[in-house]
Amino acid sequence: MLAQAGGTLGLLSACGGDEGPVTPGSDAGIIEGLIVDRAGTIQPSLGQVFLMYGSGLQTGRSVAVDPAGFFTFRDVAAGDWQLRFHAPRRASVPEDLPHPVRVTVSAKSTVSLKITVEVRELTYDMVEIYAGDDFFQEQPFGRENGETVVRVGTPVCWYNVGAMPHTVTGGPWTDSGVLQRTGSFLWVAERPGVYPYRCRFHSPQMQATLRILGSGSN
Repeated sequence: MLAQAGGTLGLLSACGGDEGPVTPGSDAGIIEGLIVDRAGTIQPSLGQVFLMYGSGLQTGRSVAVDPAGFFTFRDVAAGDWQLRFHAPRRASVPEDLPHPVRVTVSAKSTVSLKITVEVRELTYDMVEIYAGDDFFQEQPFGRENGETVVRVGTPVCWYNVGAMPHTVTGGPWTDSGVLQRTGSFLWVAERPGVYPYRCRFHSPQMQATLRILGSGSN
């Protein structure tokens, strides 16, 4: 199964970063992939890939892209999953391509895919917060429905990784409007303060906080 255009990769598991062996006799599958640019050029040792549940919530599993441009997750249960590429200030997935990447794993099968990235040096940090079904989560290390801390002037982007529509309601921005699946809302932190926010459709399950520090704060 190929999650993005680029042709079948075949078995890559001998090359990629590895999360450990499959338990003998299990029905677990494998997700393996290759990081390339738009021209199809392999990107060695570029960033990490994070494995997320089908809901978009982080699993806590990640692998570094190896010197051959490969990554591998072994012992992945059958079902729906999402993958997030992460290489801050070095590269990102172009906005016109799906990201995170959705994959479906079947029992005892291997999913092979390519993730296309754009390599460029970014002079700013954008903070991404995923809005999934029943949670907000700062990417890639934030706590579910927790607090995100940024400085004044930081772009903050909420992205709907779930199956249902969500909103980002609260704070100085008041309301994002309805974000359908894969929809996003971008807001630049404009003044210090602590701002709770919620989803209008799924509160109280979806409630989190954005803390904005002044430019000179420690």
